[in-house]
Amino acid sequence: MRPDLDLSSSPTDILRSELVRQRSILLGEVPVRLLATTLCYGISAVFLPAGLIVTVALINLLAELLADGLLRDVEALIARTARRWMLSVWTFVQEACFVLPPALMWHLEDPYLKAFAVGITASTMMHVSTVRAIYLPMGLSGALAIWIVVLGSNTLYWGGRGEWVSLGATTLCAMIGLGYFVSALISNHRLHRESSAGWAEAVAANAAKTRFLAQMSHELRTPLNAILGMGHAELARQTDMTGRERLTVLVESAAGLGVLLDDILDLAAVQEGRLPIRPEPIDPRGILTATVALFRPQAEAAGLALDIALHDDVPSAAHADGRRLRQCLSNILSNAVKYTDQGGIRVTARMAAPDLLEVDVEDTGQGVPADLGEAIFEPFRRGPGGQAGTGLGLTISRTLARRMGGDLVLLPSDRGARFRLTLQMRPGDPLAQVVTPLPPLNLRGQRILVVDDIATNRLVAATYLRMFGASVTEADSGEAALQMVAVVAPSAILLDMNMPGLDGVETLQRLRRAEGAVARIPVVAMTADATDIHKRDYLAAGLDGYVAKPLSPDRLAEALRPLLPRTPDAA
Repeated sequence: MRPDLDLSSSPTDILRSELVRQRSILLGEVPVRLLATTLCYGISAVFLPAGLIVTVALINLLAELLADGLLRDVEALIARTARRWMLSVWTFVQEACFVLPPALMWHLEDPYLKAFAVGITASTMMHVSTVRAIYLPMGLSGALAIWIVVLGSNTLYWGGRGEWVSLGATTLCAMIGLGYFVSALISNHRLHRESSAGWAEAVAANAAKTRFLAQMSHELRTPLNAILGMGHAELARQTDMTGRERLTVLVESAAGLGVLLDDILDLAAVQEGRLPIRPEPIDPRGILTATVALFRPQAEAAGLALDIALHDDVPSAAHADGRRLRQCLSNILSNAVKYTDQGGIRVTARMAAPDLLEVDVEDTGQGVPADLGEAIFEPFRRGPGGQAGTGLGLTISRTLARRMGGDLVLLPSDRGARFRLTLQMRPGDPLAQVVTPLPPLNLRGQRILVVDDIATNRLVAATYLRMFGASVTEADSGEAALQMVAVVAPSAILLDMNMPGLDGVETLQRLRRAEGAVARIPVVAMTADATDIHKRDYLAAGLDGYVAKPLSPDRLAEALRPLLPRTPDAA
């Protein structure tokens, strides 16, 4: 969003917007204006008294500094009408001082100087009608100065000669030209205001779309959390193979819906430039191998071969965003498996340059028609065949790749589709790549307080926690949680952030104001607010951790593990 625009349409907000944008444009053109002013005064000093020109130039400079000082304090200008009047006065002085030298040169009997005078005056009129048109009082005061100087100079010139017919004719022509100048000034002001209003409406509509997506995501994650939670729990207990197959379909379908929600939020984030890229030490070879391995069971179940070839120049240590690399490659592989009926898929990775990773994904599927070569990268565009999916994966992947200094393109292929993913990577320290696999989380001996106003969400969280061996206590509100912590002394708290009465942030603040050990209990946000902005804001508010709904055992373990370092892990 442009920082100089306010989305509301009250007169005060419109005035604030115009004043801020007016100063921004004036500051932006200072170098050109300074050069033109110096040139104009310099030439004028050759043909007019130097003392007069220096005096006029100093007055012009002083008026400009005073006007800029007034514009710098926008709130004071809005609050006091007298200050806005002074702004118009200084603008009047500026333009009068600038147009006065060419008006005086018009009196010299030299056709070249007269042409110079006309050119400078016309340039001044153009400057006022465009640059100073945003805040109309400034433009009109500048126009008034030009009117007075031009008509006054013309009257002195012809009146002094006693040529009254010439005076009348030239005054009429000047009035017509100056009238058009003022009309253009007002029209440009109207265009500026309409453009600003249109931009504000577009930004407001985009913000409304984002709020709608976030709200729908929030509402859908609650029932989805229950489906996944109970599905995982029943799947762990089920021994009958038929039952396990059915539950697996249920869990995978719910997980797919979760991916859809994440994709929609990711799309909104990348379109607004909010999806962060966080370079860190990674193992590119390991990430590529592990990502391909995730899709191997799915490929084999479809009767497809899935191979990967890593050239020797692909490093095992680099600096890049491993999560986004994994996300991009996963989206491409998901499409490859989906659109390939027989044959196989091959992933080839190499370094196209010392800092540029290049990954080709080729399949033997039906391919992409030539006329859809770019269309498949548009949001919600699916490939041929009508397979299920959101049509967002390639859009998100291309945007992420470009933000990481690379790209995602479709290459010509004799059979199937061939995608090339590139992204920049800086060399990394091999010592930073040593990763110790984490053992399964064991919460035996730990008591976790789960706070959520929806019973289903408490049941899901409690089910996962008991799978880890923890004891669980539940509270259905912030008030109940505050009363319970002193009684049960939990090791950690899972806290919903959107509850009636005391919400999550208010509950946290009261906990932190408590005395003794209660104030130091680790608190994890357990929320359906799943955007990166929500995560950042909740952690900034003092939460010790964050886990988004729908919950999964892995997400929950990842959030709790660093907060309970003394928890004995299973061997």
